[in-house]
Amino acid sequence: MMLLFAAAILSPVAPAAAQAPYEVVRMGDRAMACPQLIAEINDINRQLQDQQMRQTAAMSEATGGMMRGAGMGAGGMVMGSLAGMVPFGGTVLSMGRQAQMDASRRKMTDQMEAMQREAIETMPARERLEHLMGLYDAKAC
Repeated sequence: MMLLFAAAILSPVAPAAAQAPYEVVRMGDRAMACPQLIAEINDINRQLQDQQMRQTAAMSEATGGMMRGAGMGAGGMVMGSLAGMVPFGGTVLSMGRQAQMDASRRKMTDQMEAMQREAIETMPARERLEHLMGLYDAKAC
């Protein structure tokens, strides 16, 4: 009994199943009919466009956050004028704006890193799209 318990504790945990690699070129690709090629090409295009829209929205949000953090606009000018009337008010306002800008910069950096990761992750899909387009052209669909 004790040996079974020790074996259970010392046995390595099975690693999580690794995700199968994305197959750019697949068996049967050359046998695909024109409608099948068109359907898969359109599906991959739709996925890539959706990703592009998400990235554009994320960058717009991050850029807007930087603009808000800088105190741009009429509200920011009014606050700046009022802060100038209070002792050290301008300094406090400036420090607050700087903190907002730093947070916005970090967010934008994180967004850009995420976009780079996504671009790398979508390379196989882009290569698959190029492969399918070559087959489409060769078949003269």
